Amino acid sequence: MLDDFRADVRRYKSLPGYRGMLWWMLDQSFWAILCYRAIATARGSRLHAPLRVLEKVAEFVFKCYLPTTATIGPGLVIYHAFGVIVNGKTTIGANCTLYARVCIGNRWPGDGTPVIGDNVVIGTGACIFGPVVIPDHYVVKANAVITPSTSLTQPPVGAAS
Repeated sequence: MLDDFRADVRRYKSLPGYRGMLWWMLDQSFWAILCYRAIATARGSRLHAPLRVLEKVAEFVFKCYLPTTATIGPGLVIYHAFGVIVNGKTTIGANCTLYARVCIGNRWPGDGTPVIGDNVVIGTGACIFGPVVIPDHYVVKANAVITPSTSLTQPPVGAAS
């Protein structure tokens, strides 16, 4: 947990417009990620179930649902955490960026959940539903809806045109 959180902090420090750690510590996104990392360390232990109550408190306070049963790689950055919802069975890779009102989950109970690669940016209001794989270095544009029937033909970020 500590290594993943250190990677989150390093990523925040590397962002353009970084104004110091105190600035980020005043942001709810920072605290939502810190709560996720702290409670997720108990996953698989007897403490995890009681700590999930704190997960719900964090959801209520930060208006951002990052369940500790989700697997989220190091270097996560969330801009404007309000309204971010992640399904508990989702896998998110390293160095991903989420913007406000992102919804990542299944289409109905029992449906598969997304697997998101490394260095993916998910724009404001984007929804990713069902058993889809988002490749590394992909940008999901604002308000996009991705389901298993969606074709992901966009070139990776930085690819030559």
